Amino acid sequence: MGTKNSFTDDVVYSFVCENPGMCTYKIAKKLKMTGGRVRYALKKLKEAGLVKFKYEHTSRTKKLCYPVDAWELVPEDWKLKLRKMMKNPKKV
Repeated sequence: MGTKNSFTDDVVYSFVCENPGMCTYKIAKKLKMTGGRVRYALKKLKEAGLVKFKYEHTSRTKKLCYPVDAWELVPEDWKLKLRKMMKNPKKV
């Protein structure tokens, strides 16, 4: 890609992976980016299936960001093959 946005996406994604469970405001503050820039990157990362959000309801609702587990990113047919390999490791 090589655009400014893809760089931002990479930085935000790496940060979320290292610091799961933070809200957009804190992510923006820690990365010294604008909230809009971080929200846009998170929106694209969610659309790509790389992050997910959980809501924390206290006196104020917070949208917390988490990376998607790597196993969830593996295609279903690969998961089946891997499971079969794990059951019969000598047949590989």
